[in-house]
Amino acid sequence: NPQYNHYLFESIAVLVKAVCSKDAAQTSNFEGMLFPPFQTVLQMDVAEFTPYVFQVLAQLLEYRPTGAGLGAAYTALFPPMLTPTLWERRGNVPALTRLMQAYLGKGAGEIVAQGRLMAILGIFQKLISTRATEQSAFDLLGSIVKTVPAEALAPCLKDLFQILLMKLQQGKTPRYVRLVTDFFALYIGKFGSQAYLDQMDTMQNGLGFMILSQVWIPRLVSDLPVRIEGKMQVIGLTKILCETPRMLADAQGQQIWSQVLAATMRIITNPNAHIGTAFSAGDDDSLEMEIGYDATFSRLHFAARPAQDPFPEVQDASTAMVQSLHRLFTSQPGKFPPLIQAGLHEDPKLSAGFEHLFTQAQLNII
Repeated sequence: NPQYNHYLFESIAVLVKAVCSKDAAQTSNFEGMLFPPFQTVLQMDVAEFTPYVFQVLAQLLEYRPTGAGLGAAYTALFPPMLTPTLWERRGNVPALTRLMQAYLGKGAGEIVAQGRLMAILGIFQKLISTRATEQSAFDLLGSIVKTVPAEALAPCLKDLFQILLMKLQQGKTPRYVRLVTDFFALYIGKFGSQAYLDQMDTMQNGLGFMILSQVWIPRLVSDLPVRIEGKMQVIGLTKILCETPRMLADAQGQQIWSQVLAATMRIITNPNAHIGTAFSAGDDDSLEMEIGYDATFSRLHFAARPAQDPFPEVQDASTAMVQSLHRLFTSQPGKFPPLIQAGLHEDPKLSAGFEHLFTQAQLNII
């Protein structure tokens, strides 16, 4: 009975959530009870149960006490997770991605030390090749960028960016554009705008600015991100505005600067954005999920991955933007009012919002 099976695993997930969210040390008790039957399910390859098992394992792994690492049982389970046939079963993909994200969150250093990063990137490449699994590909890629040390990631970046841009060239669907530009914002937020431009320049000189003006900014006209994605975009775009002197060197670059400013203000002034909120690990950024069985993939409501704010150190992205811009304006007095005017003059709401942010921060537009 699929309904019964679903509610059985929901019951396990709600128990784990209720107990381990209060006392992380209890995860070892759950692991002791659940690992033996879970290992049986995985060894026998019970197709109806494996997605549920992966989700509860991810939930348990995320609740493990900080500093506990992966532990012997999870370490032993990891190599079989990289088996390509596991990822070919469509129903497994979201659950396996969720588990892989949990592994990266708890033990990225251990995974890199074991030489497993290339295998994970191989999974990303497989997932991004199909439209049905591209969301999972970006979920995985986001976790890689957030958790893997920069020096370990550096040798893989050129190939990663080539894969992303090739897919963009082949099939520029609105969803893919949204996913890839959200990733660029995350990447710039973590590593800076110069790192993004350098990666793009290795493929074609000026490609970073071209993507910005022809793909990224147009996306933000018609498809405004909200909540964590909105915050991520504002942080990434702020770094482009404030840390890219190359952009201000000629008239074309200055025009793009003005467009980036307008795009950033569009996100900030959107009444549905909610980017000033402090996101906690307990927030669920997804829509309310209906609890119940679904033949394609049965997501466990109570094992759902909480919203992850990649920039918890930034309390308010719009205030951070104003402070960064003020430092930039102070470094070159008089240069920016015409660029601000060029970007915001067509929409009085954006101009008023921009002035209000500076007034609120008790700073002047120089």
